[in-house]
Amino acid sequence: MKRNCLKLFVALCAVFCLSATTLSGQEQPVKKIQYNFINEYGGFFGKNAGFTGVFVNGIAINQIDAIGIGVGYGLNSATFQELPLFINYRHYFDRGRRLMPCINIALGAAFHFWEDEIAILNEHGWYDYNYENRHGVGLYSTIAGGFKVKAFSFTGGFFFRTFPSDDSFNGGIEVKVGYTF
Repeated sequence: MKRNCLKLFVALCAVFCLSATTLSGQEQPVKKIQYNFINEYGGFFGKNAGFTGVFVNGIAINQIDAIGIGVGYGLNSATFQELPLFINYRHYFDRGRRLMPCINIALGAAFHFWEDEIAILNEHGWYDYNYENRHGVGLYSTIAGGFKVKAFSFTGGFFFRTFPSDDSFNGGIEVKVGYTF
């Protein structure tokens, strides 16, 4: 009798262990990964002002998280031209509606190109002005919030950059609108 009870107990434990591991209550959702291309254009205002356009190539995971590598082109009043290269992360808050709020974070470097004016006194006592092409690398970062409706996006937030033309740190506000493919 004890042997039969022991066999029954072992059989019940085996059935319980197998059913608990194979028939768990919830299944893990399958992650859907797809290509994501974002382009945005807008202005920024702070110690200096300018216009920028950025393009982010990356992946979107379940239409909620997007990560990618971005490149852009900007015109500003400090260095005139900049080419940012950065990593971009976006999180969309899916509330079951068309309008999806988002957080946008970018961090990287920006290559700057500008001209310096050099005044040289000539033999006649007049100043001759020459222009010298300069370049340098600075910090590029953005922390913004916004929303997405279908493929259209709008973000606004803060930027933090360094400009090698005058060794300055600059912060301000930027606003961008864009489209996601």
